[in-house]
Order: sequence, then C-alpha cells, then structure tokens
Amino acid sequence: MSNLRKPVVRTVVFADVVGSTGLYKTLGDTVAARLMTNVTDAVAAAVHGRGGQVVKTLGDGVLAVFELNTEAVNACCDVQRTLANWGHTKATPIVVPLKIGLSRGPVVLTPGDCFGDAVNAAARLSDSAGGGQILVSDAVMEGLPLELLARLRSLGAIFLRGYDVPVPVHQIEWDAAWQNSQTLPHQPTVISALTQLLNLCWLDSSQDFTPEQSPIHIGRTQAAEFAVNDIRVSRQHARIEWRGSYFMLTDLSSNGTWVRYNGQDNVLALRRNECVLHGQGEICLGAKPTDPTAPTVLFQIHSS
Repeated sequence: MSNLRKPVVRTVVFADVVGSTGLYKTLGDTVAARLMTNVTDAVAAAVHGRGGQVVKTLGDGVLAVFELNTEAVNACCDVQRTLANWGHTKATPIVVPLKIGLSRGPVVLTPGDCFGDAVNAAARLSDSAGGGQILVSDAVMEGLPLELLARLRSLGAIFLRGYDVPVPVHQIEWDAAWQNSQTLPHQPTVISALTQLLNLCWLDSSQDFTPEQSPIHIGRTQAAEFAVNDIRVSRQHARIEWRGSYFMLTDLSSNGTWVRYNGQDNVLALRRNECVLHGQGEICLGAKPTDPTAPTVLFQIHSS
C-alpha cells in the first residue's frame, strides 16, 4: 500500500494535431514526421515556458499538466498563436491545426503517465474540438484573471464520449487580434446572431439558414426544413437549434446520426443526444461514415 501514489489536483492539457493521417499521405512519412516533431516541440516549449510539465507525447499529441489554470490557459493560447504564425515564420507554408482540451481535477501522476477523470475529460474535449480550438471545462475557469475570463465563450452543455450526462464546455478565444474590452467577467462572448449562417448541402440541394429560422429539422418528410429522401433517414431525423452563440445538433432518429468535422479523423456518434456544430464537416444520417452510400449532409457555418 505504501507504493500507492496520492492524487494531486492539476489542470490537464491534451493537445492533438488535426488530420495527421492526411498529412502523412500528402507530405510523405519523412516530411510529415518532421512536422509532427516540430509541433510537439512547440507544444512542449509553450508548456515549459508557463511552468507546466509534459507528461508524455503521443506521436501527434501531447499530454501535459499544470498546477494552476492561468498558466495552462496561457500556454495553450501561446502555442495556438505560434502555430498560426508558422506560415509566415517557417520555411514551410503549412499551418498545422491543433485541437486542445483542458480540464481540472485530482489526478495520479506516474513516471511518463497520468490518470484520472480530468485526464479523460481533457482528451474528450480535445476530441470534440475543431482545428485551432481550445475547449475547457467549468473547473478551468476557477481563478482565471479577468482578461482570460473575458475570452471565454460558452458552448453550453455538450455530450462527451464516455459521459452519461452533458458537460458544460467553454471555448477560449486565443487570437491576439480578438478584442475583449467590452466583455464582462464571467460573461462569455456571444457571437451576433445576425452574422452567422448555417449552410446545409445534400446532393443538388443547398440552403442557408439564419439563427432566426431555427429550429431546423432534417428528415425524410417534405415538411422538414431540410429534406433528405432516403429510407434510412427518419421522418424527423435531427434538429438544429441556435443556442445564443452556436448551432446545436440533436439526434431524434431510430438509426442514429454521425458527425465528422473537416480535417478530423474522429467521428461523433449521436443517439438521442447532441453536439455543437462548428466550422464545417458532414452529418451522416442513419448510416456510419464508413458506409459509402450513407446519406450525408455537408454543413458549414459562416458569416453573412
């Protein structure tokens, strides 16, 4: 029993490169491997620069821990800015999208590894993030200075893989050009509903929807706001709602819905639960993305 390690409270960071498999196919093993090393080195430098500890690297990802939330968030913002500038400062014009998840709680640290629910939550938040995004749990907000609190944007409660109940999630706006002078503490930034459009496309059908037009139902019936005529699609298969600052997709079907964001290998499986739509990607209705015949709706969120 004396060999058991006591849990310690840490902020856990899980950073992962988006679309690394595609980079190996496009660039070749040698160039892609060098690029992955450069990325993980950049993450490690940001972690160490803010007093954090790299627990391990995972090929195209990094697991790290911090004693304090502020240093963890700042390190993640640092590395996102560094990678965003690579096209201007490196010999290669390639900009590598990095998705990052942060959570906080008791963890057990061992040589070269880390265990605990906070580790699992950080990994799942990274899975749910898009390229260039930083997603954090509620616990990461504690103790943040006003300038970082002002950069939080609530995404609401999201179902993460492996969790039975939805988890409140926030996005960190890390862009150096982002203006936060009028944002109040603890009040997440709200994107203006007037500037956001959701485009849905299936075969020859393409429609733009404003937040005011939600809820948007996707289904086999012509009464649906976006109709998909396929036997595997339920009459009311899914619903998309505007939740004040983002579009939320909810599965209503018998056969399930799958979501894949562009540049990501990870697929979110929905069965009577929901996920936030961000960027662009595909929604497979009633069949998995591995089925080439799956009825697939392309989505893109853009400004008007």
